[in-house]
Amino acid sequence: MKQPEDVSQNGAARVTVPTAVRSVQGHRAGIVTRTLAACVDGAVGVAAVALGYAGAVAAYFVLSPRGFSFPDPGFGVLFACFLGFLVCYFTLAWATTGRTYGARLLGLRVVNARGGRVRPLIALGRALLCVFIPAVLFWVVISRENRSAADVFLRTSVVYDWASS
Repeated sequence: MKQPEDVSQNGAARVTVPTAVRSVQGHRAGIVTRTLAACVDGAVGVAAVALGYAGAVAAYFVLSPRGFSFPDPGFGVLFACFLGFLVCYFTLAWATTGRTYGARLLGLRVVNARGGRVRPLIALGRALLCVFIPAVLFWVVISRENRSAADVFLRTSVVYDWASS
């Protein structure tokens, strides 16, 4: 796999990459960092579903104020919305910038085998695997290359990348 651009040769990257982390720039991320990023992304998903529910309640109130009562969609519907949101969110983020909000906070990026941007279909496949079979992520623990089963199968990697691009 090609490593991301060397920070010593790029003046802009030298400014944006913290001095303390330059030594791991471009290396594959481990389970702890990836899990923390996933927790942040899970919180983003919960917030999105909560905001969607609040919007639906507001619309329902505006359309029928006299007979208003809070709708009860049930856990199954809310959970399906949560999973659907995560698949769309991950796919869009990985296919465009390579980072979700959690990955950006922790300095991570999903890259292809050459160190470049992931194609949209690969991003979708990775999102489906990560959302519906989250156990594939824990292959990182036993992998010598710090790659999840989804990474091995789809030829992707999660690397430390603090450069602002």
